[in-house]
Amino acid sequence: MTAVSEPSDERRVRMAARALGRHGLVHAYGHCSARLDESHFLVCAPVPMGQMPREATGSVVPIDGPLPDGVLGEVRIHREIYRRRSDVGGVVRSMPPNLMALSTLRLTPKMRHGFGSYFYPASRSGTIHN
Repeated sequence: MTAVSEPSDERRVRMAARALGRHGLVHAYGHCSARLDESHFLVCAPVPMGQMPREATGSVVPIDGPLPDGVLGEVRIHREIYRRRSDVGGVVRSMPPNLMALSTLRLTPKMRHGFGSYFYPASRSGTIHN
């Protein structure tokens, strides 16, 4: 059975894509998706998310089976997450510009959560802590 996306699904994925771009969490690379049912998900159109046109339509992708024509190969990441985790309702593949810039300096930011990230001591070991 082939799933069809509803206009509300398309709108939700477009809005998520634009919000990620607007807040500097993505640039030209990356994409987002939303689960439609137990067997399909909707992935955004393959354009820079911050420039997602209002009329853009995504692609419905089966969780089992080949990727549809025009869907980027990286969407396999989404498919495997949906396949293995039935509780996941959405996936974002993000490459924030600031993190990409850090990679050119061979610096890897350490993941932190909440207010603790403001107080953790900085390190000179090549890892950024705050």
